[in-house]
Amino acid sequence: MKSIAYLIPYFGRLPKGFDLWLISAGANPSIDWILFTDDHTGYNYPNNVKVVYQTYESFVGRIKEHFDFSICIDRPWKLCEFRPAYGEIFADELEGYDYWGHCDLDLLWGNIRSFITDDILSRYEKIGFQGHSTLYKNTPEVNGRYKTVVPDAGINYRDYFSSAEGHCFDEVGMCSIYDYLELPYYRETNFAHLDRFHSSFFLGHLPISEDYKNDRQVIVWDNGHVYRYYLTDGEVERDEFMYIHFFSRPIKYKNTTALPDHCYVARPDVIEDLCGPITAEYLSRYGKCPTILFYMRVAIANRHKLTLRKIIQSFQIKARNEKTRANSKVAVKASIEGNDAK
Repeated sequence: MKSIAYLIPYFGRLPKGFDLWLISAGANPSIDWILFTDDHTGYNYPNNVKVVYQTYESFVGRIKEHFDFSICIDRPWKLCEFRPAYGEIFADELEGYDYWGHCDLDLLWGNIRSFITDDILSRYEKIGFQGHSTLYKNTPEVNGRYKTVVPDAGINYRDYFSSAEGHCFDEVGMCSIYDYLELPYYRETNFAHLDRFHSSFFLGHLPISEDYKNDRQVIVWDNGHVYRYYLTDGEVERDEFMYIHFFSRPIKYKNTTALPDHCYVARPDVIEDLCGPITAEYLSRYGKCPTILFYMRVAIANRHKLTLRKIIQSFQIKARNEKTRANSKVAVKASIEGNDAK
């Protein structure tokens, strides 16, 4: 079995729900996580989550020492821009691992090995296309690919690392580099990625043909597995994902425990202990939450980040996405009707 380690820097108070994140990581004992943090709270860390206590300043200093030009990390979120270079910068910590990766903390892991098999690892040197979970083969050649310049797309790590702006280099930038080099990478949507501005759970990056599943659904963490429960013609069905990414949604954590042998259900605005079966009645009642109340929570949770410009941009993006999906549905329907006519 190929060895894997995720590397995560997180400074300041660790997020709400971190205790649940820990049990979901602990349920994947063949994978390691290396957490750099200055939060000394006495969490019950599983053996495969290795904590490195360090200040934010010393972590940033280590990144700066790696480069021979001036770089800009003026805010903690800017660290995401440097994720593709972690394989080089933290080579000592990652020594001996076949693959290394970066990920977020606002998620719950399912059974990772059932989705990222050794066969997939053997075929690809890059697994994933989203910043919330990406793996790279741990070799000097692969770890240096972030230095590839893509002239037509204006992608240049030196420009990105020295700029105060965010460029999504860990996502769009690295995918563009692999496309430019004509190197295949694994980009299956094996995760549940939630739309942060949708009052119900709406999963992105999935086929439009599955949109009906987004009507009323909940996510369940059960003994190391992540399941999505939804309704089809009034019947409860489920499918499984490698993880659920909450994408900074305003979630209330009402769970009374954080134990690996318990079950937890994520509703559109709440995570709590699951005390019974998921029925059609349960989904009909809890698969949505009040829209106005949800947007009030979004505004409160993001009050320090929101500007009028960001609000307008968010609604413009949401409107464009809805229009694109609507047009695609019309096109699919027309195609089906055309085939039926033949």
